[in-house]
Amino acid sequence: MVTITGKVLRILPLKEVYVGDTAKRVVDLIIADEFDYKRVSFWDDNAELIMRGEIKVGDALRMENAYLSEPQAGGEKRAHTGKYTRISKISANIAALRYANAVKLTVLAVARPEKGQVCIAGISENGDWIRPQGVYEADMDTAGMPPFKNLCISTLYVDAWRGRRPRKEDRFFVYGKGVEKELDEAEKKAFLEQNVDASVDAVFKRGRSLGMIKPRILQVYEEKARMKNDEKSHEHYIRFNFKDASGRIYRRWSCRCDAFYKTWNDMKQQHRWTYGWRMLRYLRTNETYLAIGLTYTDYGVDRLEYGAYPLIVGVHMVQKSYRYDEFPYQKRPQYVSCGVIAAK
Repeated sequence: MVTITGKVLRILPLKEVYVGDTAKRVVDLIIADEFDYKRVSFWDDNAELIMRGEIKVGDALRMENAYLSEPQAGGEKRAHTGKYTRISKISANIAALRYANAVKLTVLAVARPEKGQVCIAGISENGDWIRPQGVYEADMDTAGMPPFKNLCISTLYVDAWRGRRPRKEDRFFVYGKGVEKELDEAEKKAFLEQNVDASVDAVFKRGRSLGMIKPRILQVYEEKARMKNDEKSHEHYIRFNFKDASGRIYRRWSCRCDAFYKTWNDMKQQHRWTYGWRMLRYLRTNETYLAIGLTYTDYGVDRLEYGAYPLIVGVHMVQKSYRYDEFPYQKRPQYVSCGVIAAK
């Protein structure tokens, strides 16, 4: 048994875990002191404290008689509250993670939410691609500016990712302090050019699952999602056909960029019959960069070229000859710097 004292930085979504044949309600909290964090699982009655709002983000807690998970490879920082754990709020002013190492991440991908989670990817100040894992919609639903925004620098804390089938760039998302800086137009253009890869193969055949290319867009279109049992779906997916710098043509790549979907839908509302043609023209008129990534390896499908399915996770454009202060079909200016940019 241990005593844990710290500040609540994040509350993860409620989940059900089966212990034998019994379903247990569990809520995980990220709790940190000045030096480190723990992921603390609140079970059953203790989970109800959170569901009732008695414990909130920002509270300082003291948990007596908590217990640690069995030691695992990689030093996973997990703890649990149980029947005999005494939980109390304290008035201490805890500067959480004050002495921990933070990462400055220039974000290049904010994907559409799927099953409550949001895929984020970017490049650290050391030039490494990072994909924070375990970012939920609730983490993005903050007052004011969201914690991650394309072509902005966010300060965050990450740890080793211990999930199944880890990819090279995967990290566990501990906590994000939010956007620190938005790159100006010249910085955006310079950053994209500095980090562009030579081709798709140069990314995926050299051990990475994230990268960025500067292709020629051949076609962009949408198609309805396929449902099981021939059910009708109103969901649409945007797909790209393009040629990379090596001259190879790639077809039907799914786009997951959240900002690009918003821009596409705004254009569709304004130009019902010509929106696809207009978008293709705009992509071709400007210098277009695509952040690309791989899904988890799907062991149930043979002969996948890269061992997984490739996706477009970020769309960024640089104006060639003139400056736009906002993307022309974007109704809400806050989306401009999320997925599509304009520069001199």
